[in-house]
Amino acid sequence: MDDLLESEDSGNNYIEERNRLLKDIPYKTVRRAWFTLAHLLLDEGAKVVDMGCNSGILTYAMAVLAPQYHFVGVDKSKRIVKEAKENYKRPNLEFKIGDVSSDLFRANTFDAVINNFILHEVYSNARYNEQIVSDTLRKHFKILKDEGILYIRDYARPPHGEYVLMEMHDKESHGKELADLSEVDLLKWYAENAQPKQDPGCGGFFLEELPPRFPYTKLFRLPFKWAYEFIMRKDDLTHWERDLPFEYTYFTVEEFRQELRSLGARVQYSAPHWDDEFITKNFDGHFRLLHENGDTMGDPPTSFISLARKMPERASLGIEERRLSSKTEGNLEIKALRDEHSGKVVDVVTRNMELAEIVPYRISEDGKLFIYLHDGIARGLVNAVARSGVNIDGRQWSGHMLETIATDYSHIDDLGDIDQKLTSDFSHKFIGLTPEWDCILEKGPNYYPDPSFIDERVHTFYLKVKKSQGPFPPKDKIIQTRKLSAKGIIRELPAQSVLDAIAVGLIPNARLELQILSLFHHLKMKAENWVSKEISVISGEITSNFGIRHFLRQVNNTDRRFQEVKRTTGDLRKIDSIFVEEGQSKGGRTGISSIGADFVVSDEKTINTAVVIPITASTKGDMHAGFLIKHMPVPQRFQGNGLTIAAPQFNIPKEITNYRMLKQFIAEKFGVTPDMVLKLGESYFTHLGITPQRIHPFAITAPPNFFKDPKTKFMPIYQYMLLWSSISKEPHFMTTLARAYRYMPGHMKAEAKKEVLLMLEERFKAAQPDWSLPASFDKPAPAQKPKKENEKKAPQDQNSPKAEKPQDHYLKAKQDRKDRKERKKRGADAVTQARTQAKTEATTEAHEHEEEEEAPKKAKINPIDLDLVEEFEKEIRDIRDALDQEDFDNAPRPEKW
Repeated sequence: MDDLLESEDSGNNYIEERNRLLKDIPYKTVRRAWFTLAHLLLDEGAKVVDMGCNSGILTYAMAVLAPQYHFVGVDKSKRIVKEAKENYKRPNLEFKIGDVSSDLFRANTFDAVINNFILHEVYSNARYNEQIVSDTLRKHFKILKDEGILYIRDYARPPHGEYVLMEMHDKESHGKELADLSEVDLLKWYAENAQPKQDPGCGGFFLEELPPRFPYTKLFRLPFKWAYEFIMRKDDLTHWERDLPFEYTYFTVEEFRQELRSLGARVQYSAPHWDDEFITKNFDGHFRLLHENGDTMGDPPTSFISLARKMPERASLGIEERRLSSKTEGNLEIKALRDEHSGKVVDVVTRNMELAEIVPYRISEDGKLFIYLHDGIARGLVNAVARSGVNIDGRQWSGHMLETIATDYSHIDDLGDIDQKLTSDFSHKFIGLTPEWDCILEKGPNYYPDPSFIDERVHTFYLKVKKSQGPFPPKDKIIQTRKLSAKGIIRELPAQSVLDAIAVGLIPNARLELQILSLFHHLKMKAENWVSKEISVISGEITSNFGIRHFLRQVNNTDRRFQEVKRTTGDLRKIDSIFVEEGQSKGGRTGISSIGADFVVSDEKTINTAVVIPITASTKGDMHAGFLIKHMPVPQRFQGNGLTIAAPQFNIPKEITNYRMLKQFIAEKFGVTPDMVLKLGESYFTHLGITPQRIHPFAITAPPNFFKDPKTKFMPIYQYMLLWSSISKEPHFMTTLARAYRYMPGHMKAEAKKEVLLMLEERFKAAQPDWSLPASFDKPAPAQKPKKENEKKAPQDQNSPKAEKPQDHYLKAKQDRKDRKERKKRGADAVTQARTQAKTEATTEAHEHEEEEEAPKKAKINPIDLDLVEEFEKEIRDIRDALDQEDFDNAPRPEKW
């Protein structure tokens, strides 16, 4: 627990206090509290009721994790509530006695109602009456304020009437007690004793034993509902008899959604959830579920989550594709480009625009980072009609999304040299916020949504602002769907809470994830990481290393191999369609507005793409990431060269319908076993303004010799952290690597490499290393080792006037007017050959001086360590040479700096 809650900022009183208050709370409880709160993006001061709080420990954990909210825990047991009041005391926490299915509070009281695995108890205690659950939801909905959230986490019933086959190991029981029964005998016992609240002789369920398919196994046929009920409780024998009267499932996923829609709710988000740790421990190797035809099924979800928002009459509740349009909608254009080197023709889609995404932020007095985002922007494309491929993870949205504040980049580019007055005017006109008096727009990283086929570049800007008085409507210049009633609001949110919401899948936006992580790093703040997985790989010799210097020389040269041709390949197809916005009116659901829109799909591919990053370790213990070297058509247009490193990608065939099949598919692509395939967070959309394509990020963790493809190159992750802005223009690789970095075990970060990083950070501060990668939440204790004399003197050499002069000269150098115009044509972040050459020549003298200084130091090194040190020094020189060729424009700065 202490390791999980560790923070790099020891001066943060909130973190220290949180650690102290949670030190005796089980990790599983804290994790569950965090998971719940990650779905609740509420305003400060929100009032939250936790229905069926039981002992109160979970409510207490939430109150500690979110001190900005006020929590009320409700339970019908007087004894339990009394103990909760004695054991868990916080100024933002109270407990009340009450039945969660009764009228407990006045209408419009709470900002959020939490139903955490409690509704199935309401259902079972009412003798399995679904109507009681419906009535309870209606009462809970009544006590919500407008815009309030009803959070449900429970189990979803499998489809009615569906039967499955269940295959299990044929093991003997050790005795007649429940704890001694084998899983086969426990299933038989459960089939006879389930539903004990029924009249005598009326309980149990159908269970038929069939001839086994394989020796030493048993095969049963039974209703899917009861197979699911059994596998979700079979490993909790401690509470077996207590939970025996309870049926965990009552509504199917669609019935859940229908119940909430009948209340007039906006079903903001719903999703099955798979607890990977639970599945590994209790599913894998214990049983296999099959369809009746013998086809293998995927793992059933371990829970179901639904988020419903209370909305006023005729407010926007859902946006979806309704029908095809007979006329041209929108302004998408598909072009064809030929690679003159390979002859291959590719299609790209363009809106003929560049986006600027602005992230206003402020830092509170207690050191927390807050950002302003556009909440509720209409994105009906999340509910486009399925054309090819299924919704593998089952996640659904209402069509109201949370995104950055976006406008046309030309509005910022036309400002010229940005100063405080221009920043203030822009902020008031386009955003509606007041900048801090000494702050101007800061340029963040640029992103290509998908450089292989989406011809668009997104510029990120950060702006430090003063706190707003509350949420407010977006300005007219902000990009939004104007014909729909859903315009959304600009609201302040804790940056960490947004990262948490992305981590649990509520926000399917990877670019926002990278933008927030970049802001954390720019401000020298640390993003917390609640991911509990850990990458574990066997090290080995890596033979397919990446030549950094050669690659950067190629990147810095102009390469316009992609040329436009007339005839497209037909790989991309433009669709014109009508999207309808629905709302509640006079007790019914009705269409309130519609809009024509266009988007693209591929007839040859499904909407699902797997992005897979190979992860391995060298004999020195460094974690390496694998990638491919590609030429992309879109970056070429903006930067004059489309050479980049990219993660391997595979379009997912339509036959793949669940994650178990998907892991098997990926494993076969790399020639590894499925247990080496690691899911890296939830899927996300590539670009909801253009395509419904979804990206599923994965990693392959294996020894180096498992990766046979000669095109796959490897580079230490820490080197990528230093050089990412020059070597990668592919966002899916960046996102997947950032997520993989969270799982990196501390022992893989060798102390010698930390010394390398410290040296490089000191000499190349403008390089902004680690910009797109999250800080690890676990901080391993540094190994104690004697310092060598050369290590002690290195920082002095880095700070010498002669070492500083070349870099200072480069940073202060001004471009003439002709060069600036050329850069603008190629893109604001393009790297010119002349600039690179000037910087390289300027640093030559410093490098020669450093090499002269290093010579006497090497003579003093202990011979035992000589080979290791020389190898590290060679690596340092390689990285320095690479950094000398890198453009340092990636640091946040005024746009016209």
